[in-house]
Amino acid sequence: MTDVDGLNSGFARDLLEDYLENPDAVPTEWRELFESGRSDVVATHPGLTRLLERTGNGQPSPAAQPQPAQAPEAEPVTDELLGAVAAAMALVKAHRMHGHLAARLDPLGSEPPGDPALEPERLIPKLTPELQARVPASVLRLYVPGETLAEVLPRLRDTYSGTIAYEIEHIADHEKRVWLRQAIESGKYRHELATEERKELLASLSRVEAFEQYLRRAFLGQKQFSIEGLDVMVPMLDEAIELASESGAHEVVIGMAHRGRLNVLAHTLGLGYDSIIREFEGERTIEAVVATDEGGTGDVKYHLGAEGTRSTPAGEITVTLAANPSHLEAVDPVVEGRARAEQTDRSTRYGLHDPSVALPILIHGDASFPGQGEVAETLNLSALDGYSTGGTLHVIANNQVGFTTDPSEGRSTRYSSDLAKGFDVPIIHVNADDPEAAISAVRLALAFRRRFESDVVVDLVGYRRHGHNEQDEAAYTQPLMAAQVAGRCARRLCHE
Repeated sequence: MTDVDGLNSGFARDLLEDYLENPDAVPTEWRELFESGRSDVVATHPGLTRLLERTGNGQPSPAAQPQPAQAPEAEPVTDELLGAVAAAMALVKAHRMHGHLAARLDPLGSEPPGDPALEPERLIPKLTPELQARVPASVLRLYVPGETLAEVLPRLRDTYSGTIAYEIEHIADHEKRVWLRQAIESGKYRHELATEERKELLASLSRVEAFEQYLRRAFLGQKQFSIEGLDVMVPMLDEAIELASESGAHEVVIGMAHRGRLNVLAHTLGLGYDSIIREFEGERTIEAVVATDEGGTGDVKYHLGAEGTRSTPAGEITVTLAANPSHLEAVDPVVEGRARAEQTDRSTRYGLHDPSVALPILIHGDASFPGQGEVAETLNLSALDGYSTGGTLHVIANNQVGFTTDPSEGRSTRYSSDLAKGFDVPIIHVNADDPEAAISAVRLALAFRRRFESDVVVDLVGYRRHGHNEQDEAAYTQPLMAAQVAGRCARRLCHE
């Protein structure tokens, strides 16, 4: 078999990746080509020719002869070095699969469980610092910078076990896994914010907190379902709206429960403070009373829907927040249906579907995501031709408690997001106290959606500064967590 032409090089590279995972997984003729030393696909893959010792007494084929390279690669191959490379590859795989278990995701400082597979000294042979310095990074198929394992390992830990973590290895699609690894490890979507962007982020967070504090002081004891502890959710929505507009969207459709809803109405949709304050003061208009044929008294303020227009660098975009009842996830299929309708061109009988026209965003509670059936039902329809919206951004507003129930007593899984694994959805966990990481999570999520037209889950891990609502005293039902929050608040000079 001769080498492939340029038109088929992408297909050949995918087969090469499969070959590296398991040589027997590719057809014989492709395996012979990769091992022959005559393939440009192999020759242009960094460091691969030095691993293809498949012919003649274990000696490299002619094409695999050493080329001018780094000093560690010039070292004679010994059993110890081969064992170290194998251990290093296992270590890389462990970080990709289990790095989230060592990530610092909890703003309240709970100790992550970790995993023994992430510890170099537990591998066989032990990957001591000296041995790590002998393993060339080029053979490990990594995207983090560095020449040896000793150089890349700290960066790999920061990537997978910092204040942001990823669960992607459950995804069956090879192309999606490789794309995500490259996007995550290269840091393409996690660059530092510019000074002006940081000032903008600070201003946004300040508006969020000031609004919450005003409502709590001015309307003592009235329910508001404070966003405090998950404040960064509002800047995350701002980022999502701008990215959607940049990709050509005309509308963003949002569905969410009570937590943080008033702040989203005010700062994401631009609903005037006066409208929200009138609701607190009990004012009702005649329009609210006769809004339906049956009449009524108007809905409570944290069920209200709204629509607004946002100006972005790419142009104006409509932002809609769907109304929803107290059954928190009932809004999910409503949002999907509305987004699908917006994405469908009904000017012709063909009903052409363009997912870029509208972005659906669903904000879930950490207890309701695994606990209410609408979530699974909506995810189950997400990839069907007649229902797909080209990918939904799911944000779990994770305050680590469901009403008054600890996670360990409310679900049978480690994470509230685990339901999404059954649908091959990538999951990004992020510490809500690292706003820049939270913004980068949205960037990665929407880049993945744009590339693969698939759902993404961002698990935003924070806490709840007050009770379930402002008529509850958190110290009665969650005394330990309330004490942690209060102590943390005091350390950061928070005030009531």
